Amino acid sequence: MKHLKLFTLATALLAALNTFGQADNVKPMSFDQLGTQWSEYEKRDMDKNFLSLYSKLYKETVSVDEMKQAFYKNRNVKAKDKEIRYEDFVVIKPQLRPGDTYVRAYPTLKDHPEKQVSEGEEIMLVNPKWYMGFVVSPRAYYQIYNGGNRTIAAPDAWYSDFFAYAAYRPVLQWDGPYNWHQDTGWGARLIGTLHAMRTAEHWGLKGEKQFSVLLYTKTYPRSHRVSYSIELLEPQEPDKDTQKLFESLKDFVERIPSKAFAPYFTTDLRQMTGRYYRVTVNKCGWLIEDYLNL
Repeated sequence: MKHLKLFTLATALLAALNTFGQADNVKPMSFDQLGTQWSEYEKRDMDKNFLSLYSKLYKETVSVDEMKQAFYKNRNVKAKDKEIRYEDFVVIKPQLRPGDTYVRAYPTLKDHPEKQVSEGEEIMLVNPKWYMGFVVSPRAYYQIYNGGNRTIAAPDAWYSDFFAYAAYRPVLQWDGPYNWHQDTGWGARLIGTLHAMRTAEHWGLKGEKQFSVLLYTKTYPRSHRVSYSIELLEPQEPDKDTQKLFESLKDFVERIPSKAFAPYFTTDLRQMTGRYYRVTVNKCGWLIEDYLNL
């Protein structure tokens, strides 16, 4: 509860700062705007997935160690090598959503090469992206067919995390492709802005420091409790200033309330609860960038 109060206070302060410089004809953002968005996100978006349904799919999770090893293996992969091999999947381009790409994760192309599923479960990932060797999306369509008819369709989340949901975007997009990764990029920057508001660790910094972290979800046996933490990926031997900055960010992340990050769904039918961030700090503030967009 203490962590939730601190988090809500920080988001409210940011909302207040965003009201300055607005045009006279623009309605000012209320002081509790981000607190309201948190309530909306917690109720509407985080629970919109099929994981609560009876299904044997997506019960395994990518481990922290595997995510760390994936970073060291793939952090320098060139953009041209990050393209998804769509020939390995059944791919559908929906006519009503120009620019979107639905990739079927289950059943696999090998097990069911036909585009139409007539019996059993089907999972389509919407606009998946390459992410340190994984292919992921926060949005998964789960459907069950019986005799060629769809009998069950589970709701699906639109946002990867609360910060992507709450982050300021200068233009609202009402049509076109579902660019969830762009929202995720704005969300990462929001994390940096919020943290800069609550720490003075960077104020006396000489020059610039940059480091990479893995944010991951911590779960607890026999409990629904969820929390978050980070591990330093590089530099592997940080200097004193970098270590202090990392510890400062870690303290912030560990105060983030449960449910702030939704899982990613991978094409190999696992949940991925990690995020890869590049953090750049100077005396002016903190810039956090998701490697999804680098």
